[in-house]
Amino acid sequence: MIYLDNAATTLMDPQIISSHQEYMHDHFANSGAVYEIGLDAKNKIEEATESIRDSLGIPNTHNLVYTSGGTESNNLFIKGLCFPDKKTACLGLEHPSITETLRSFKVYENEPLSLLKYFKEGALDYSCLPLLKEKKIRLLCLSHINNELGAITDSISLVRHLEKEAPQTRLFLDGVQAIGKIKFGKPMWSGLAGFSLSAHKFHGPKGIGLLIYDSKLNLNSQMHGGKQQFGLRAGTLSVPLILSLADSIKLAVARQQETQNRLQELQNYFLQGLKKLNKPILLNSFSGDHPSTGIVNFSFPPVEGEVMLHHLEKEKIYVGLGSACSAHSKEPSKILTGIGLSSEQARCSLRVSFSRNNTVAEIDSFFNAFSENYDKLLPTFTKKAVNK
Repeated sequence: MIYLDNAATTLMDPQIISSHQEYMHDHFANSGAVYEIGLDAKNKIEEATESIRDSLGIPNTHNLVYTSGGTESNNLFIKGLCFPDKKTACLGLEHPSITETLRSFKVYENEPLSLLKYFKEGALDYSCLPLLKEKKIRLLCLSHINNELGAITDSISLVRHLEKEAPQTRLFLDGVQAIGKIKFGKPMWSGLAGFSLSAHKFHGPKGIGLLIYDSKLNLNSQMHGGKQQFGLRAGTLSVPLILSLADSIKLAVARQQETQNRLQELQNYFLQGLKKLNKPILLNSFSGDHPSTGIVNFSFPPVEGEVMLHHLEKEKIYVGLGSACSAHSKEPSKILTGIGLSSEQARCSLRVSFSRNNTVAEIDSFFNAFSENYDKLLPTFTKKAVNK
């Protein structure tokens, strides 16, 4: 099997699998219980929280809330801070858990401000900042790393400019794609309103995520019951999942430079391979001067991406169409059409995303299979195009 869809999810690291099995056996107690094993579970969660703070350089100015994943974290923060009437903004190129959450405010006549026209060369143009002040935008929601394009938001620079030009606007980042790919430290958290992450994107288990937010902000709970986690998220905490999240973050951060070097090598090799195919390839990703994120999106009309995906699947090669959360939609990617691709170009695209486990040999196998299947499918799709 050749797995090249790591932006959708990653294979759990063997170390994490081994320790998680131990945690499930040894730390099953309810952390809210007042007897010994319950107090031990509570202590383990506190130790995990400190470990995460140390790994990511999170200061005590920010609280940590454990969730089921990035989608819940994004919903909890955006709705908790802004629902129903506070003004918001985004590019419209973010994950559906941001864009659809913001669109849900429309029933209250509170539509998010689109900054799409200010997205240039893979980054937000700061010329939009006076508009945020004029429109009294409370929250700007962006992807730290875009899940389909690989573009990176320079959050430290953006926060500094917001503080000067639109001080009432706070920044929230969907950081699901970022852990283990770029460096984290205390400077990143200064002025940042909130940040979300999910363990399964960096070789951890599914079902556990994290919301990190400025403790000065007053969030409203979206789930009612007990008073766990600052009263924001009711329900019994999964001690094994939280411990494995902390371990996954620690491991990803420790390997960050090694992973970055590997992703850069693989991405460069892949981009060179695309050029050598001698086929009409349109590169949709943004590379620029920033570190490699291991995400490459490209189009190859008139052959449709989903048809190509299933032909590659027959050869045990797995790639993505874009966000896995939107993969079953019949509509073309809103991210790709958002950056100017036609519906046909968007439908005729694939996303390849790497992890530290991938190899150059796997990329060679991908290109051999892709080239062979493209040549096989091209006559059929050319005929379809002519008959339209």
